[in-house]
Amino acid sequence: MKILTIILTIIFLTSCIDSKKSLQKQIKINLEEVDYIHIKKTLYGVDFINLNKKQTELFVKEWNNAEPVGLVKMAPKFWIILKFNNDSIRKFRMRGNLIKEKNDWTYSVSDSSVINSFLKSTYSFDRPENYNPISFIKESSKTFKTKKDTLRVGLTMTDEFPIDWVKEEHIEYLISLLESKEVCGCFINPLSSYLPFDDFAEKGGYAGIFLQAYKENRKVELGLYSCPKVDEKLNLELKKWWKEKK
Repeated sequence: MKILTIILTIIFLTSCIDSKKSLQKQIKINLEEVDYIHIKKTLYGVDFINLNKKQTELFVKEWNNAEPVGLVKMAPKFWIILKFNNDSIRKFRMRGNLIKEKNDWTYSVSDSSVINSFLKSTYSFDRPENYNPISFIKESSKTFKTKKDTLRVGLTMTDEFPIDWVKEEHIEYLISLLESKEVCGCFINPLSSYLPFDDFAEKGGYAGIFLQAYKENRKVELGLYSCPKVDEKLNLELKKWWKEKK
């Protein structure tokens, strides 16, 4: 009887140890497998902020290097939702420098100010001033492709284009792109609560929008999101206008 009790005790203790190990297991994130990441203040809220490439890299680095803290009960300040290329989802809860995933086993990130700043509109989202029409189109073409060969968000950027953003020196290049149906990523405003996951833009679509703004002497306006395609009718008008202007 004593031997049986000892055996059962050993089995129980072993089970507890294995259970604790399972509870503590941290699953690293492979950056190349991430489709997108966005942050929400509440899990079921409709408003969220989509992270750009730099922010995505920062979050993945912080999580992968996070140190275990132990079991902690906390009310999350915000949720971080990851969607992967295989359509799987992971949800993280965070408050201060503390972060956890499926259960209450908690980890600590090295720099909570980095992740917390994602919620602030003053965080370094790209701005039009950091690009010109040519570099904008080139940058939006760098987006990776999904298994469905569909390009995702190209640029997360504020929609505050200077009135003189498109200059005469850019016109010839933009004219040459008007018929280009080479796909590139969509434009996303950080304020947008909608992401065109399965849509894409075309180089000629952006070129047409930029040329039209220059022709009408107004700001480029892309709104909350934009996935422009080649517009044959607009292209004819723009080519005729530029030919007469020259």
